[in-house]
Amino acid sequence: MRLTVYTDYTLRVMMYLAVRHRDDGMSTIDEIAKAYDISRSHLTKIVNELAQTGFVTTVRGRSGGMRIAKDPSEISIGSIVRMAEKDFSIVACHDKATPHHCAIQPTCNLKRRMSRAIDAFMAELDSMTLAESIAAPTVAASLLGIAPQPITITPRKRKAATVQQ
Repeated sequence: MRLTVYTDYTLRVMMYLAVRHRDDGMSTIDEIAKAYDISRSHLTKIVNELAQTGFVTTVRGRSGGMRIAKDPSEISIGSIVRMAEKDFSIVACHDKATPHHCAIQPTCNLKRRMSRAIDAFMAELDSMTLAESIAAPTVAASLLGIAPQPITITPRKRKAATVQQ
């Protein structure tokens, strides 16, 4: 079984956004395209679907961009793959929409076993969160060219001393 390029790119976008989630930063399609050396036009369609399905939130405008909608520890890899992959039919007889003819279909155990294999594959992906998919977030950020965000510390305002008379 092979996942589509669309699913591969979708997972990459989500992993990029998961790394950026640590600093609550907004990301742009251009940044992600550059980080992975992927076509911007491919990513535009992916980001649009991710936004429509609630995986990311987007902000339009000059200072706009996108960010992951939930904490990466709350998103399973399986849910992302299900959103991106439209067809899990390994063989023709799995596809209910396409008519097919197989003389041994009534006695075939292969169809059931392949179906179980897909279920096991998806169960494994369901057990992994997006946060777990990135072994070393700091290293991943460096490899993706994501600069560490400076930490700004705002001084606490002191309360004015009140004089009692």
